[in-house]
Amino acid sequence: MRYDTEHKERTRLRLLTEAAIMLREEGPHGLSVATLMKRQGLTHGGFYAHFASKDDLIAHAIDVMFERTCERFQTRTRGLEPQAALMAYINYYLSPAHYNKPGQGCAIPATAGDVARLEPEARKRFEVGVTALQKLIADQFRQMDFTLDEAMDQAAALLADMSGAVIMARAVKSPVMQKHITAATHTAILARLRICQPDFGLEAEPDSASMKAPRVRPARKIALRAD
Repeated sequence: MRYDTEHKERTRLRLLTEAAIMLREEGPHGLSVATLMKRQGLTHGGFYAHFASKDDLIAHAIDVMFERTCERFQTRTRGLEPQAALMAYINYYLSPAHYNKPGQGCAIPATAGDVARLEPEARKRFEVGVTALQKLIADQFRQMDFTLDEAMDQAAALLADMSGAVIMARAVKSPVMQKHITAATHTAILARLRICQPDFGLEAEPDSASMKAPRVRPARKIALRAD
């Protein structure tokens, strides 16, 4: 039976959406083409009408993962002032609702370790996705008068802190330990960004004879709650 182009595109999107979930939950080595096709009610042979190989599938699934990740950021921050937007995303990212559901969560903690060992195309697409999310976060800092370089640096640090905490939380079994890891990271992030304090600049490093005194950002009038 011949299908029109629109039907083929819908089927391809279904496969990519499912593959993105499987990739986050089971990693690239656990993503079985046979299982993927069976879940969608399709034959194994039909796979090659949509993708050249499993590597090709993974590369495109990474795009879908980051599309969903960026959409989630925009949904959770829509209509909020920049400080409140960052607070909302930090709270969500470090919550059990996120770290206990890898198949629906951020692509970075779910797949970073595995992607580092994949083909160059997959790594390239992963980097593009990370950069897209970083820019969305950086835009919140830009709205608070950070320079572009400062905003991108802060976004990169924030993603590294949060994704690292989620990776650790998922690696341990104890809910108590999970909460300890994410709560400690949450506190450290807020302290570094000086949220809930009179300004939202960066904490100044201690002065020393071998270190140039850092520039302290001017105070900003911000009333922000962490609960």
